[in-house]
Amino acid sequence: MTIDLSRRKHVANVLHNHGVRLTKAMGQHLLVDRTALEEILGAAALTGEDEVLEVGPGAGVLTAELAQRAKRVVAVELDARLVGVLRETVQSPNVEIVEGDALAVDPAQLFGGRPYKHVANLPYGVATPLLRKLLYATPEHRPSLLVVMVQLEVARRMAARPNDMNVLAVQVQLVADVELLFELPPDAFFPPPAVSSAVVRLRPLPERRVPLLPTEQRFFQTVMAGFSQKRKQLHNSLGSLGVGVDRIQQALESACIVSSRRAETLSLEDWSRLSAALWIDASDTAQTASNVEDSVPPAGR
Repeated sequence: MTIDLSRRKHVANVLHNHGVRLTKAMGQHLLVDRTALEEILGAAALTGEDEVLEVGPGAGVLTAELAQRAKRVVAVELDARLVGVLRETVQSPNVEIVEGDALAVDPAQLFGGRPYKHVANLPYGVATPLLRKLLYATPEHRPSLLVVMVQLEVARRMAARPNDMNVLAVQVQLVADVELLFELPPDAFFPPPAVSSAVVRLRPLPERRVPLLPTEQRFFQTVMAGFSQKRKQLHNSLGSLGVGVDRIQQALESACIVSSRRAETLSLEDWSRLSAALWIDASDTAQTASNVEDSVPPAGR
């Protein structure tokens, strides 16, 4: 019998034969919806010249389809048990299976600076840190396109607009265009998760969407302070920066931002003006609320 990994029963049989029981702790929910699979592949617009990074391939339903369309597929799987399954279900010569933690894998070593796309049904726990890692990689090691399945809540946060903004939205929209393509219910997966999911397409930008003034570190430090106490108005939440009430008020006025506004209402342009007004000519001895390293965005919320 031909194995169809988009069919729940076939997947269950393959896993059973390998003695594999999927765990919620690892976010292992395998896609078993043929229509969604085709839509993901269509959104990725693969050609025979493309190289693809897939993270969390599971039993290989997406991997096998990617292999038919792309020049090369690198599938990174943390679970050694599923690596054994993959070696049975996906035997295409253009597929390279890497056992390891995707957060520790270096795209520079996998692709050597060549262009690649990232297409994956991401394990829930790794989705946001992995996307930040890939989007903030150096230009030559950043994917040219990302089409990923994530929790619906995460997808909505990434695609949020002013009045509903959050740290993750700022981080992602600063470096990429975000499209929430479609949603999927829990029964599209085996086993069904407790939440709905969505497919998002991210198109990395050639440069930051707005200037990060005076530095990237100061920009993200300002954003993190603003969102640190989300219910508070900006003139209060920014107090954790330690620059003083007067300077905060002057910066808000200079940036044309009413002090009673909350962080979720600000656009990227607002954050750029506010950060510049707060820090340009500010003393480097001001107290800081977080230790944000240069060029590395802080963890999302």
